[in-house]
Amino acid sequence: MRKIAIIFWNLLFFITIFITLIPEIKAETVLTNPGIPEAVSIELSDRIGQPAGYVIAKVDISVHLENSKKVFLIHVAEGDLFFNKIKLDYNNLTTISEYRYDSKTGQLLESFLNDGNGMIRFFNRDQGISKQFVNNDKNIYSRYAYFLSFEGFPFEVGKSVSFSSYVSEYGDALPMKLSCIAKETVTVKAGTFNCFKLELSVSGWQSLFSSDKYYLYYAVERPHRFIKYEEQDKNGEWYANELVRIIK
Repeated sequence: MRKIAIIFWNLLFFITIFITLIPEIKAETVLTNPGIPEAVSIELSDRIGQPAGYVIAKVDISVHLENSKKVFLIHVAEGDLFFNKIKLDYNNLTTISEYRYDSKTGQLLESFLNDGNGMIRFFNRDQGISKQFVNNDKNIYSRYAYFLSFEGFPFEVGKSVSFSSYVSEYGDALPMKLSCIAKETVTVKAGTFNCFKLELSVSGWQSLFSSDKYYLYYAVERPHRFIKYEEQDKNGEWYANELVRIIK
C-alpha cells in the first residue's frame, strides 16, 4: 500500500511539472452577455454560515463607461456583514476587479484585480495571500460574481465551458467546469420558474482533491436571470441561496 502511495505522489509531481511546462493557450471567451438589463436591483437570500445563518443580500447592478467601454458595476450588501464591489466586462462578463469588505470595520477581506494585460493581483487577508500572477487566460470569473457572470452561459442541456477562478482555499488560478445538466421547475421566494440547471465543479488534476459539486439554476427565458444556488455543507446538509424579489 505504501509503494502505491509513493508511486501516486511521484506521478502527480511529474504531471504537475509537465503541466507547468506546456505553453499557455489564450482561450476564446466562453460566456456572452445575453442582454442583461443595464440597471437592475434584486434581493437574494444569502447563507453566510454560523452564527449569522441567512441574511438578505441587496444587489445593485448598473452599466458605466470606462475609457469608452461599457462595464457592469455590481454592489452587493450582505446584510450588515459584508460588502462587495465588483466590475465585469460588459460583453463577456469576465471579472475586471472584485473587492470584499467587512461592513462593520471597513477592512478589505479579499480582492482580485486583472489589469487586462496578463497581470493578476490576488489578496486574501485571512489566508495571508497577497500575490501577483502572470496569467493570459481570457476566461477568469470571480466567485462573488458567479451569479451574474453565469447568465452568459450558452444555455443548452449537454453544453459545458471551462474557466478559471482565484480562490483563497487554493491561492492560485483554479480550473473550473460549468455544465448544463437538466431543465427543472424551481420554486423560490420570488416565485416559480422554468430553469436550466448548471453543475459547477473543479476540473483538471485538481479535481482529484476536490470532488464537490455545486448547482445553479437560471431562468430559461432570456436574459436567463439567476434563480437559485445549492451547495452541500461539511455535515452533508444541502442549503440554498435564492432570488427573493426583483426590485426594478
